[in-house]
Amino acid sequence: MKSVVWKCALWLCVFAISPLGWAAVPLATATIVDGEVLLIRGASKLLLAEGVRLAKDDIVETTAKGRLVRIEFSDGVIFDLGPESRALLAPKLSGDRAKFSSRLHLLRGVAKLSSPKPPVPTATTMSSPTFDVSSVARSAVFIVQGTEAFAFAESGEVVLRERIAGKPAGNFALKSGEFFARAGEAKAAVTPRPTPAFIQRLPRAFLDTLPARAPLFKGRDVEPKALGDISFAEAEAWIDADGLRPAFVARWKALAQNPAFREGLAANMRAHPEWDRIVYPEKYLPTPASATATGYSSKP
Repeated sequence: MKSVVWKCALWLCVFAISPLGWAAVPLATATIVDGEVLLIRGASKLLLAEGVRLAKDDIVETTAKGRLVRIEFSDGVIFDLGPESRALLAPKLSGDRAKFSSRLHLLRGVAKLSSPKPPVPTATTMSSPTFDVSSVARSAVFIVQGTEAFAFAESGEVVLRERIAGKPAGNFALKSGEFFARAGEAKAAVTPRPTPAFIQRLPRAFLDTLPARAPLFKGRDVEPKALGDISFAEAEAWIDADGLRPAFVARWKALAQNPAFREGLAANMRAHPEWDRIVYPEKYLPTPASATATGYSSKP
């Protein structure tokens, strides 16, 4: 019976967020998809293709076989993602960042953010585990990888706030050409130019100026190919992400009915305590009045 209930709940969840049932307002378009790039929409995993419209809460992930994906917003702001990058569109942040409006959350990987002409610096925002970017005048490149964090103001000023252990730290205003770097627990440093090692880590496409391609897809509706449902292993990094955890409880609550997904949640509950109530609802049931009455026992 539990299996039937789980399958029905998941079917309803998948239908609600499938390409056929999807009705969210598009924010951007995938205009370049070079290699294997995945789209996670709701609880479904899809294969991204050029021309697919993207909306709030869509997750875009490039695999080891994904060389480049370009996301172009309706006002001309562009995000390019390199290999093995994971990004969430228009995230709902919590905690001290609840009021920070981010276009894209870079969980890990390499990203290039470009503003159109005339620039819209106040609209070019990005969040990540290690820093939040509140303004990019023209273009900037970022790498977020574990405890490593790099930001290069390629053209124009970049304003960012560093984050350490999930809390805001120092503010930085990088001038055009300057380079922000932090590795491990070491203090962040700003230098006049990026290091050769940083340049070598960038995708080759990032070194060129590629024209906008959004007009090529105007009036075209492209549907991504469905690949099935996400597994716990594929969702775990997002479930544990600082500043995003509450949003994913609401988003993937139904998946906890899947025994394998539930087992993954239970294995490391310390990393996502918000799920304890979902996985162990019996712990949160009201205590019977007879058990709480002082000095009273039903036994003779």
